[in-house]
Amino acid sequence: MPITNQDKLRLLKDLLENQAAENYMTTDEAEQIERLLSSLNDDPTLQPVVSQTLSLIREKHQLNHEPFQQNDVEQWLNALTIE
Repeated sequence: MPITNQDKLRLLKDLLENQAAENYMTTDEAEQIERLLSSLNDDPTLQPVVSQTLSLIREKHQLNHEPFQQNDVEQWLNALTIE
């Protein structure tokens, strides 16, 4: 059974919440985030705010493989909750 986009978004949110809480991101988590962002990137059914948020996450992720800032994660989680 294939994973749905809703499942992918929930997984992405879980990964973001976890790394923000621990202020640490493993290589596996960073790679999983990249795969999820790539998979969701071209989905035309996502709401525009969700697509924009995914683009922001991807931009920050590509520039820096350190844990994301707590403020950024909170904003992204709020935006991703809309979906």
